[in-house]
Amino acid sequence: MAAELRTAASAPVAARDPVLRVRDLQAHFRSRYFGVTRDVKAVDGITFDVRRNEIYGLAGESSSGKTTLIKTIAGLVKPPLEVVGGTIQFDFLKGYDGLHAAPPAEVERIRWKNLSYIMQGSMNVLNPLRRIRDTFRDFAARHMGGSGAAFDRAVFDHLARVKLDGSVLEAYPHELSGGMRQRVTIALATICRPDFIIADEPTTALDVLVQKDVLGMIRSIQREIGSSVLFVTHDIGVHAHLTDRLAIMYAGRLAEEAPTREIFARPLHPYTKHLIASLPRIGDDTPRQALEGSPPSLADPPSGCRFHPRCPLAMDICKERVPPMVEVLPDHRVACHAVEGSVAA
Repeated sequence: MAAELRTAASAPVAARDPVLRVRDLQAHFRSRYFGVTRDVKAVDGITFDVRRNEIYGLAGESSSGKTTLIKTIAGLVKPPLEVVGGTIQFDFLKGYDGLHAAPPAEVERIRWKNLSYIMQGSMNVLNPLRRIRDTFRDFAARHMGGSGAAFDRAVFDHLARVKLDGSVLEAYPHELSGGMRQRVTIALATICRPDFIIADEPTTALDVLVQKDVLGMIRSIQREIGSSVLFVTHDIGVHAHLTDRLAIMYAGRLAEEAPTREIFARPLHPYTKHLIASLPRIGDDTPRQALEGSPPSLADPPSGCRFHPRCPLAMDICKERVPPMVEVLPDHRVACHAVEGSVAA
């Protein structure tokens, strides 16, 4: 299975029309207490596309802004989080610059049918007081239609795709193992055959064997229904096996983006190089060099490039000017003054 996933992730991705276009997105946590205003720039000027029928990976260490970014894309924007600039455009949501700007009826129409969400913890999705059968009805019945019996048969058949017996429909969430609950959440997110799936750390807290099965299921179902997937995890090794293209996020901004095979073979940004160099390799017991310093506070980020206090290649310009995200190789973008112009396209 690992070899199969590795081959799938390394296959070249042809240029396709994007199902999601994010342009200069800015989402900040804004609060005011005792006359003091605090503005945390968790997402600060991000631009990228997710193409049709691809798995697009988003990586970065904790507190880099990954979760805030995907919550904003999913329309889960509640105070103190605010969208202060930019647009989020889905090809199935016309006339609105993101779910946060759409009326509730429109959001209700497309959620789970066109856009679904595999959350980090299965118990964040599954109601502990309702049987699994009832949860499927809550999520999907209004979108799929049909009689109760026909809907139940469709759910039963779909569970087989994630290697679950139909008997789990009568169970409560606490009666299932962590791996079984995560398979249920994958089935919930895919039963309506949505155009776009957001997967937020879907293998967190699972052992490696269950993790391997879950990743294989996501890839298999994605191929079958032709969905686009925005896959978020800090585990760079998971991205190597699963994703088609990969973006690296640091301190609220994108540092690099390229096809996954390309970014592992030829990382350009110093931060990306560090992430890939930190991966363990069979037979290599060489000590790994830790990256000095720590991620900056997004309430008071450094000027210029936010990585410059930790960067071994930092120059004066890095402290003064934000590096633009430019395409330095075909389908390979990077935001770094040390790289820009030094790589032949």
